[in-house]
Amino acid sequence: FNSAASSRETRGLFKRQKPLSGIKILLDPGHGGKESGASGPTGYLEKDVNLVVSKLVRDELVRRGATVVMTRENDTEVSLPDRVARIDQEEPAIAISIHYNSLPDEGDAENTKGVGTFWYHPQAHSLAVFMHNYIVSKLGRASYGVFWDNLALTRPASAPSVLLELGFMSNPNEFEWVTNPQEQKKLARVIADGIVEWFRSVR
Repeated sequence: FNSAASSRETRGLFKRQKPLSGIKILLDPGHGGKESGASGPTGYLEKDVNLVVSKLVRDELVRRGATVVMTRENDTEVSLPDRVARIDQEEPAIAISIHYNSLPDEGDAENTKGVGTFWYHPQAHSLAVFMHNYIVSKLGRASYGVFWDNLALTRPASAPSVLLELGFMSNPNEFEWVTNPQEQKKLARVIADGIVEWFRSVR
């Protein structure tokens, strides 16, 4: 019985089961409190979907060994400067802000759909592109696009920071997918798997 080989195998197994071990990830569920964000056809608010999905993503990341920090864990208002300060304070390996999109009333709600991803600093570009393509291909979702934008939650330079708009609240068909609990769980698993794959690709 070779104990050294055995412990190597155990470590290898642990690495496969807990591939994010030792990695800190910050999740930012967008909006909260008085800041409700977009609302869907049924009046379901973006701030609530953001929180539900962020918690599901957190659970999937923890299962894969990550340490997860959340900017909010309930329906409280957190200012944009406070969210940014939290990223700078925690210095996570990556920061991901979870949102859903919407169109103004005069927009073409029926035909505008898909996942949109935003980045600002060059260090966040590969994460944004990778996560966007991974979510779109694994779930067969429409792609709204990957955008460079100077947003509060893409601006922190202390970690690669991206903002995910995971679908349109204003699109009646996509809204059904957005609010389906089974699909939310599937989405959370795919986001967590995408994060694992991205870290593998940059190591």
